[in-house]
Amino acid sequence: MTQIIQTPEQHYYLSNLLGYDYSIQYKAGATNVVADALSRAPPPTAQLLILSVPQLDFLSDIRKSLESTPEFQQLKHSILSNPASYPGYTFCNNLILFKGRIWLHSNNPCIPSLLSEYHAMPLGGHLDIAKTTHHIQSNFFWANLKDDVRYFIKRCSVCQQNKISSKRPAGLLQPLPIPTGVWEDLSMDFITHLPSSNGFTVIFVVVDRYSKGVNLGALPTSFTAFKVANFFLNIVCKLHGFPRSIVSDRDPIFLSNFWRELFRLSGTQLRLSTAYHPQSDGQTEVMNRILEQYLRCFVHSQTAAWFHYLALAEWCYNTSLHSSTGLTPFEIIYGKPPSAIRDYLTTTTNNEVA
Repeated sequence: MTQIIQTPEQHYYLSNLLGYDYSIQYKAGATNVVADALSRAPPPTAQLLILSVPQLDFLSDIRKSLESTPEFQQLKHSILSNPASYPGYTFCNNLILFKGRIWLHSNNPCIPSLLSEYHAMPLGGHLDIAKTTHHIQSNFFWANLKDDVRYFIKRCSVCQQNKISSKRPAGLLQPLPIPTGVWEDLSMDFITHLPSSNGFTVIFVVVDRYSKGVNLGALPTSFTAFKVANFFLNIVCKLHGFPRSIVSDRDPIFLSNFWRELFRLSGTQLRLSTAYHPQSDGQTEVMNRILEQYLRCFVHSQTAAWFHYLALAEWCYNTSLHSSTGLTPFEIIYGKPPSAIRDYLTTTTNNEVA
């Protein structure tokens, strides 16, 4: 008790022992066999064989919630008896589909769970009202769906803590030339000084100005123009080819001789934003804000896990409705919407783990 307490562990245990009356006695290591036994893992004498399997049962819950409601039974009977009078309605697997979407009555008990799944989970991303509504409408239909989404998001505590208030910018900005093709005119930026996650502290953000799609990648703290160029080749060029133009800020990477010469040889025009005027690259700046907001919502309690959410964040954004195009980036790039739940209603599998 007369020694100097130096380490955090000593402070922690000392504070826990202050309420007790005790004495510390030294015991030689050769005779302190109990402590040595406690510090060693016991030999494997027994095994507990348990298989834990996740079960997707929300469709079963929806069916159960619908079977006991008079609205569902009445509409089901009307559709089966006179399908011509109900265009767009079909009956499949004990579910009513309206234009390929699962029909629910407006006070169904599963609606709060669906709102939480499509907004507050990693695939929902805590996105705004329009994007969350589009995600839900691709799979479900019920009366006053938009009002329910608006009510739910306005009362989301995570959104209140992490989102910022946007204001109309002062003055008029001169827009960049309007792009004419998918992944031909890009904008890019870095999100730096992040907590280390799998050895990465930087996110490389590349945005297609035409489709509004985004490609994300993680970089370590120390990166050069050569490494970034190789990374750009791996996440963008191999999928979409070299772009016609790139909008970026005046980062030393983008001002280096190697970067300029590389894209001069590839026929790509580099458009650098005006110093201290981030609005020139506003599309990427907004994407950075959305991505940071996404990560804050899910890793604020375990910041070192942000790397594992990059793929989910990219999918979440690319399959969300964009206000300027009226479509999702996924649809613009690939010419078809992403797969919906209705595509898997009739499929089964014997592999429970899958």
